[in-house]
Amino acid sequence: MSAPKTKLIAALFCCLASIAISVHVWLLIAHSGLWIVPVSLGAAILMSCSALSAVQKSRKMPSKSVVITTEERRSEDLARKDRDSSLPLHAFTIDLEDYFHTDVASQTVNHDMWDQMPSRIESSVRRLLDLLDQNNTRATVFTLGWVAHKYPQLIREVSSRGHEIGCHSYHHRIVSRMTPQAFRADTQLSKEILEDVVGRPVIGYRAPNFSITPGTEWAFEILESLGFLYDSSVNPVRHKLYGNHGAPRFPFYIPKTGLLEIPIATWRIGRVNLPIGGGAYLRLLPYAYTQLGLAAHKSRPATMYVHPWEIDPYQPGVGKGWKSHIRQTGGTATMESKLSRLLTSARFVPIIEAYEDELHHSFSAVPAQRLHSVNLAQVV
Repeated sequence: MSAPKTKLIAALFCCLASIAISVHVWLLIAHSGLWIVPVSLGAAILMSCSALSAVQKSRKMPSKSVVITTEERRSEDLARKDRDSSLPLHAFTIDLEDYFHTDVASQTVNHDMWDQMPSRIESSVRRLLDLLDQNNTRATVFTLGWVAHKYPQLIREVSSRGHEIGCHSYHHRIVSRMTPQAFRADTQLSKEILEDVVGRPVIGYRAPNFSITPGTEWAFEILESLGFLYDSSVNPVRHKLYGNHGAPRFPFYIPKTGLLEIPIATWRIGRVNLPIGGGAYLRLLPYAYTQLGLAAHKSRPATMYVHPWEIDPYQPGVGKGWKSHIRQTGGTATMESKLSRLLTSARFVPIIEAYEDELHHSFSAVPAQRLHSVNLAQVV
């Protein structure tokens, strides 16, 4: 390829990357506020440089090329993943809920209306499970008690396909909007239903919208009293809807309890924790952002998450206004392909395997009568 053509293509790549990032920045302003804009712009620069470098390198390649199909490349990536134990180990999690269970949907859909809503949970969950199977990945699936009650066979299928079942509340209510008594009742009901459905102990909990935040620490003692061994509700970022920027970024034990806290993955730049755990940040931002953030974790496992409805671009509209629409559906058309790239980039396992040593310490530190004869090997 001639030098002028190479420069033209490189310039085109950079231009397209800049346009794409401009759109993503606009989306992020709507989703999270202005603080993340510099990070997104930084990702734009890195992506543009990467594109320029890739095109320049093509000048050194012979004109005759071999076409490698997507399927061949994918098989090669999976084979490399299976044989390369040096690949990073991370925890992959799913918050199993339908599109109308979200905080956005609660603007127009209350709990009494759930039974009348057209569900897409079975198709989206099975599609996500198939994607995990294709990538030799197992996950921790934090499941809404309401879903387990209404679709018990679906949750049994999730469990039978090798995934750990965790608790994601019953009614998907924000913890900070609940009394301790209401939180206990909701969580206990969900845990009992889940354990009855799958016939296994449920030892992990994640609050809706990561809503165990400063001021609701009483929830940890309730979780411990109900028999949970770990929680994964702390997201150590600044966000107007959730987050605890002052919390540790890596697993820690909750004071005065035997409960292990497993925070959502973040990327530390200077004095700021940037969210890279998945969800809307994987949907709305370029994949390079998540890729760079995970690389910064180095030898420490990162805890990632996704919702089944995030790979469903055809879900019915819920919520009010354009911001809500972006939060709920932005990036859903490309989310599945991003997840495929993510899942081949590292070894992803359930929380109980990624943090096995920490959980065994937690397991041995709590009173035997609270465990109800739980065996960690029985959880998955």
